[in-house]
Amino acid sequence: MHALQLVYILSAYPGLTTTFVDREVQALRRMGIPLRILAINRPETMLSEEQKEIQRIITYLQPVERSTALRAHLRFALTRPARYFSTLAYLLTRRHSSLNARRKTLRHFSLGVVSAYHLRNTPVDHIHVHIVNWAVVALTASRLLGVPYSVTAHASGDIYVNPVLLNEKMGNAKFVATCTRYNMDYLKQYGKGVFSEKVKCIYHGLNARDYVRDQTVERHHPPVIIGVGQLKERKGFKVLVEACGILKQQGVDFECRIIGEGPMRAELEDRIQRLGLTGKVILYGALPHDEVFRQYEQSSIFALPALMASDGDRDGIPNVILEAMAMELPVVSTCHSAIPEAVEDGVNGLLVPPDDPAALAAALQRLLSSPELRSSFGQKGRQMVIEKFDPEKNTRRLLEEITA
Repeated sequence: MHALQLVYILSAYPGLTTTFVDREVQALRRMGIPLRILAINRPETMLSEEQKEIQRIITYLQPVERSTALRAHLRFALTRPARYFSTLAYLLTRRHSSLNARRKTLRHFSLGVVSAYHLRNTPVDHIHVHIVNWAVVALTASRLLGVPYSVTAHASGDIYVNPVLLNEKMGNAKFVATCTRYNMDYLKQYGKGVFSEKVKCIYHGLNARDYVRDQTVERHHPPVIIGVGQLKERKGFKVLVEACGILKQQGVDFECRIIGEGPMRAELEDRIQRLGLTGKVILYGALPHDEVFRQYEQSSIFALPALMASDGDRDGIPNVILEAMAMELPVVSTCHSAIPEAVEDGVNGLLVPPDDPAALAAALQRLLSSPELRSSFGQKGRQMVIEKFDPEKNTRRLLEEITA
């Protein structure tokens, strides 16, 4: 197994939202797997020291120098013409929803050729791509190099919102991993008769040993409700702000901190001001992972009222929920997507209907008024993370599929 020459293809990597991939990469390296990483783009976010160390082994594909692209295409068109032209013809003759989708496929084919060119002098046994959006890159590189590829399918915008060539991307893969049973059931139904038997549920890992709350750090007073995530519709932060408005009207003492950045910032700021929550609900913007960790330590409740966005976009199990549970924070979230696979209502957290500020406010008030319940949920949540989301165990499952 340790002789396996494995290549990962990733999007913009590493970044603030890719810590689950970091853990997978680190687990593979601890297992002695010679791992080569190709990333489509350089990250534009702050990086932790660990991520900066990972970055040293990454080859970035974009921007592509014109001369490099020309050499890549000429090399494979001349030395492996059957594979090069049959792959191009296969991709461009598939049904696309629009001309722009077909242009996107052509761009990804070209990046796949460039990927294969970067790997031309490197032993490669298998290519694994995170995010279905870039699977054409892996498909192209795998055909040109004559090696198999596999895919990890995520939720948000990856398989639910305007997917392009999903049957082709999945059907040609050796297997398809996805991080929730919810996604697995959806993909098995979508790919019935094409790729359904290839779909495996392999949870992402979270090393609970890296998320141990310093018991000497006192929780902030008034108690802090913390939410972490991109300021996008699917995260439900507008519902959290509305729920905070209800709590304020009821005279509840609390502070709410929302950590993250995104396109809904202006709307959330307006909502906070309109509800008289200035200074009560604070938008912290994006923070490095170490600072998010410190914010967890100061907080009493984690809230992420996720919902389905108007375009169908949705989360799976948001990684920040697992982080909060590992930090022994009680979680309030929603009966949505795969979240109940981690948060069991009344056992290690509370679940409310999506887009229901009143129900969310009631759940938050229940926890704010009961330190004992917060402690019980926190302890049980951490134990669930240890048992179900161990990164070594789940990465080994992925590796077993790769080497099968």
